[in-house]
Amino acid sequence: MDPAIQFVVFLVALIGLWFVMTRNTRAQQRRVAELQAEIKIGDEVIITAGIFGTVREVNDDRVELEIAEGTVITVARQVVVRRVPESEAAPADEHPED
Repeated sequence: MDPAIQFVVFLVALIGLWFVMTRNTRAQQRRVAELQAEIKIGDEVIITAGIFGTVREVNDDRVELEIAEGTVITVARQVVVRRVPESEAAPADEHPED
């Protein structure tokens, strides 16, 4: 087989592989960006560090999360990566009393 044809076949395969690999990543980035734009008070979310919290305040680029009763942390909006699934979210009245 001609080396030029082999190169073209290799190049097409490489481009196809790149497209398949980046398509899922772009879709995930789009979903996270939509979530970050839709955050509202009361949402149960998870941040990149794996911390679960309830949104107490939303500013332009910051979110205040209550991670335990009376403990509120301020994080960048960009670190919120997903909502807690409904099956995992505990109703507010189920928090243990100290």
